[in-house]
Amino acid sequence: MKKALVLYHSLYGNTKAVATSLARGIKEIGIETDCLSIDEVDIQQIPSYDFVAIGSPTHMIRPSKDMKEFLQRLKSLDLRGLTGFAFDTRNHSRMNNRSWLMLENSAARSIEGEMRKMKIKILTPRESAIVEGREGPLDMGVDDRFTEIGRELGRLLASQILPQKFNE
Repeated sequence: MKKALVLYHSLYGNTKAVATSLARGIKEIGIETDCLSIDEVDIQQIPSYDFVAIGSPTHMIRPSKDMKEFLQRLKSLDLRGLTGFAFDTRNHSRMNNRSWLMLENSAARSIEGEMRKMKIKILTPRESAIVEGREGPLDMGVDDRFTEIGRELGRLLASQILPQKFNE
């Protein structure tokens, strides 16, 4: 059975809520899914998964300090063969008013770039969830949108033929 891992760093609970919605959608497709904070995960277990989603709040158009440090630690692992997805939470701002800027100025962009450097195959492009104010709440409909994104990721993962290392 294929296994998915949704990892997140969250300050006010918004990124955790998005991660939980994403994991819910993946589970609905029948994929065994764990949803953990980067502080909870046993980093050595990550290569045993088939898929990893990584999310962070956006701070100054980059991932949080804790997420940056976590991504550096991930570089010590051989993650080739995994598939992945990056997501983030971010505030409304004038910089986010144009859709192309919304994807360019985000923690998810940096996370996705780091995942590519680690040879993780990106299953579908990054996504952002908008947070109202500094502490939230999330924009209306984010829960449903990320549950549906999770379902789509689950369907893609379920239809994917896994490399030999996962079939052993």
